[in-house]
Amino acid sequence: MTISTDTPEEIRQKRHKHGLSATMLSDRELRATDLFGLRNRGVHSGPPPPIAPTSLPIPTSLLVDEEGRVLWMDQSEDYQRRSDPDIVRGALRHHIDHRPASTNTPRP
Repeated sequence: MTISTDTPEEIRQKRHKHGLSATMLSDRELRATDLFGLRNRGVHSGPPPPIAPTSLPIPTSLLVDEEGRVLWMDQSEDYQRRSDPDIVRGALRHHIDHRPASTNTPRP
């Protein structure tokens, strides 16, 4: 899932740009951003309010398990930079591919 300050219409128009199939949510008022404590109050370029929010989220990638525990997090102080895809893939391989088998899994 992704959360963006883009409007729902902007998300619909841009979602093909990166070939994403994930659920993409609009957080124009930064409510979800604030719930996670991820508001970056630094200066940013772009259109002024009300076209663009006065603050932006800190670019953050989270890997969360089925119980809601954060397994991995990567953040950038620069709102224009995101996690490198290779770093994210590495975290997925480390945390998902090497997870211990569930105790509920039937044994042969």
